[in-house]
Amino acid sequence: MSDQPIAIEHLCFRVPPGGQRAFVLQDEQVWGPALHQQPGFLGKEVWLDAEDPELVHLIIRWASHAAWKAFPSEQAEALDRQMRPFYVRLEQAREYQLWQPDLLGEGQA
Repeated sequence: MSDQPIAIEHLCFRVPPGGQRAFVLQDEQVWGPALHQQPGFLGKEVWLDAEDPELVHLIIRWASHAAWKAFPSEQAEALDRQMRPFYVRLEQAREYQLWQPDLLGEGQA
C-alpha cells in the first residue's frame, strides 16, 4: 500500500437537456484511453444527479495526488477542447482524499 492517500477528483458538468448519453459516450472515447494509459489512474465512475437531471458527476480515482497532477496539462487541455461541445459548463471541480486511518500519524486521528 502507498504511503499517500488515494486522491478523488470530482467533476460536475451541466449538460444540455437530453445530452447525458452523448456526453458520457464522448467522455469515454476522448478521456478513456488517455486515463487508462496514465500511471496511477485507478478508475472512473459516472453519476447522474437524481435531483438535477442536467448534472453529470465524474468521480476519478488516483493512486495519489502526485499521480493525478502528473497528467500532462497540455494533453488535458486538448482533451477538454474535444469535450466542450457536449456540456454547458463545469459546475464544480473538487478534490477529496480517501479515508485511510493507517496513513494518519499520531495526533491526526
